[in-house]
Amino acid sequence: MKHSGDYLTFSLGNLHFGIIATDVLELNKNLEVTHVPKSPDTVRGITNLRGQLVPAIDMYQRLGMVNKNGHIETIAIILKSRAMIVALLVDSVGEILSLDEETFETPPSNFPEMSRELVFGVHKLTDKLLLMLDHTKIIGGIQASTKQFLLN
Repeated sequence: MKHSGDYLTFSLGNLHFGIIATDVLELNKNLEVTHVPKSPDTVRGITNLRGQLVPAIDMYQRLGMVNKNGHIETIAIILKSRAMIVALLVDSVGEILSLDEETFETPPSNFPEMSRELVFGVHKLTDKLLLMLDHTKIIGGIQASTKQFLLN
């Protein structure tokens, strides 16, 4: 995974994340999500995006985090990865940052195991720590189970 480049930033609770910007198709506010029975815990449901059924991933669940605020995320990052389109449900979206190797470090060893699988590093910025997510692993871990529940 490359450590420099353009990254879209977003927040979950008080944590800040970055995801490579080139695979982001769009941002969608207040996306209507329909629950699907027997779907994986990480998939809140599906949404209709211009005629295409798209799984909506609960990023709190996917990262093994607890949503302490109790509110439902209002922004969806529409992402294309591995020929699959998904909606990542997040609290808020920040700016696109151009990051370089100078601020990159390996992730801390005290991350929860599920998060360690998805976070490939951190960028220390002046005002925050930006956790860098591997978007292929976000989708790869749920791709097979998502296809299965969409077919049923």
